[in-house]
Amino acid sequence: MLLLLFLIAIPVGIAVWFVGGEAWWRRRRRAALARQPFPTQWQHWLQARTSIYTRVPPQLRSRLHELIRIFVGEKSFVGCNGLTVTEEMRVVIAAYACLLVVNRPDVPSSHFYDDLFSILVYPTPFIVPHTHRDGHGVVTEGSRVLSGQAWDSRRIIVSWQDIEDGLATGHNVVLHEFAHYLDMEDETMDGAPGLGSARAYREWSRVFWEEYDRLRAALGAGQPTFLDPYAASAPAEFFAVVTEAFFEKPRELEMQHAGLYEQLRRYYRVDPARWDVSG
Repeated sequence: MLLLLFLIAIPVGIAVWFVGGEAWWRRRRRAALARQPFPTQWQHWLQARTSIYTRVPPQLRSRLHELIRIFVGEKSFVGCNGLTVTEEMRVVIAAYACLLVVNRPDVPSSHFYDDLFSILVYPTPFIVPHTHRDGHGVVTEGSRVLSGQAWDSRRIIVSWQDIEDGLATGHNVVLHEFAHYLDMEDETMDGAPGLGSARAYREWSRVFWEEYDRLRAALGAGQPTFLDPYAASAPAEFFAVVTEAFFEKPRELEMQHAGLYEQLRRYYRVDPARWDVSG
């Protein structure tokens, strides 16, 4: 019996050591990347090619620099349909992704897109197959044109053209797709990310469902809405769209949807409506 327990304990011990050792090496690697100087050229790119960077407060910006350094250093960026992913593209995408977790207390040691391996970058919106089943069970095969997709926890897909166009339109495909990743951290993409307590989930659910139903009712009545109508297509899309608004148009969101803004402020641990618009 003792021999059997010993033989069982060996592989269990190895597995525990492997997992713990991997986490230790990841922390060391990330700490080393964070210590590297942030290139001046990267700052110039972020000032010119993003809509938010100049508004981020100086102390928070220093932390953002560290996270961008880590993200660019450890994630794989893959160009698709002939696109060559430049260093500038990697930095811009990383900046938006890191902004979502810039004030998470356990980042970058853990919970820093740990399962994410690659970001696939298309030059333009891309086509994916799509299957639709109606209420009578009729299945229709077709395709959809997308600007981004959170494929799973290992891969995220974005269109560089949509990232560039976002400077003018206010839509942010990187914030949108990485919000989906955060939504999936609790194993389901349902519009409610990991919130840490039953009380937080209850409050989140109350506010989000009220706002979601309010949006759908407004659209059904043909009324104009501040939030993109796409937010009404599913709870997960609602969370991703309001995340875009929270960072891109925070003062407008707070003015028109104060409860929604407050829930996002608590979750993301930042208050962009208070950031200096002058930079």
